[in-house]
Amino acid sequence: MFISLIIPVYNRPQEVRELLESLVRQTRRDFEVVVVEDGSAPECSSDEVVREYADRLDIRYVRQPNGGPAAARNTGAANARGDFFVIMDSDCLVPADYFETVYTEVEACGIVFYGGPDMAAPDFSPLQKAVSYSMTSVFTTGGIRGNRHSIGKFSPRSFNLGISRSLFVEVGGFSDMRIGEDIDFSMRVMATGAQARFLPDAKVCHKRRTSIRLFFKQVFVFGTARINLDIRHPESRKALFALPSVFTVGSAALLLAALCAGPWFRLAFVAVAVLWALGTSVQWGGLLLLLFGIAYAPWWFILPFGTLMALWFVDAAVRNRSVTIGWLAVWTSFIQLYGYGLGYLYGFWLRRIRGLEERDTYKVTRFFSQKTR
Repeated sequence: MFISLIIPVYNRPQEVRELLESLVRQTRRDFEVVVVEDGSAPECSSDEVVREYADRLDIRYVRQPNGGPAAARNTGAANARGDFFVIMDSDCLVPADYFETVYTEVEACGIVFYGGPDMAAPDFSPLQKAVSYSMTSVFTTGGIRGNRHSIGKFSPRSFNLGISRSLFVEVGGFSDMRIGEDIDFSMRVMATGAQARFLPDAKVCHKRRTSIRLFFKQVFVFGTARINLDIRHPESRKALFALPSVFTVGSAALLLAALCAGPWFRLAFVAVAVLWALGTSVQWGGLLLLLFGIAYAPWWFILPFGTLMALWFVDAAVRNRSVTIGWLAVWTSFIQLYGYGLGYLYGFWLRRIRGLEERDTYKVTRFFSQKTR
């Protein structure tokens, strides 16, 4: 078996550099790297970065006009030499034993399709670690992105996915979906009868978003994509995916009731909103909101939100051994749920209520996807 690692990239030369540097340190080196430049701006090309590693890695560099991550992965597969493909996002870092683990597991168990978990590296920023918690915790996403205790069926994702060349060809590669294409791919693969194996030891470090704004945009896009996936794959519909929308609508109703019930809470909420608009960080803005809530909000508002915040805070703080990350995780978890929930509702409005086509959902999310890939 010979592995081809396929990496689509869009305007991320520095992240490609970090990824390639992690590949140089692999304990097993019999793999090739295929970097596909997906229409990046000339000043953001990874061409020079790839040349720097040409003498240290078996690497090739392919350009294509911007067509999205799905098209870039298909291009990478068409230019790969391996009989087994590993697909990753460009913002990942690979632990030194990753390929040794994959070779051992795949060859020993005859695996044709697998996914692995993602995690935060020790040197990631506190915000990146908080975002990582919000995207992987059972208490936020149900662990569906790769967790031993997942409450949803596991589908390999494009940040850490492996598949045999023959199976990739059988399903025709990635579809023309612009967003949610990796979940669509996994569903089509599993529809052939192939089992999706979860390899808990084949971890990658996923850098995720570096700002609250970009994180919100990313999860909004994911929420919108879920409606398109439900329409393409009706058998995949689950109440789990609608829960963030229920949470979003329920919390909005609860907040409205609290604002109507307490004039001082109403004034305090507006004051905090103004502070945030003026650039107050999420840490301090969140603290002010919490303090004003405790002082002025009714108990029936504080109790459910306070319990949930305490759960996130304690779990994230213990997992990361950091009170700072625990505090940040409270707010990134809210953003994860609200962003995904709003995106889901937006997609529902466009597709289910207005009856528009899938391509119409890309008109507003295309900007998001370009900024968050």
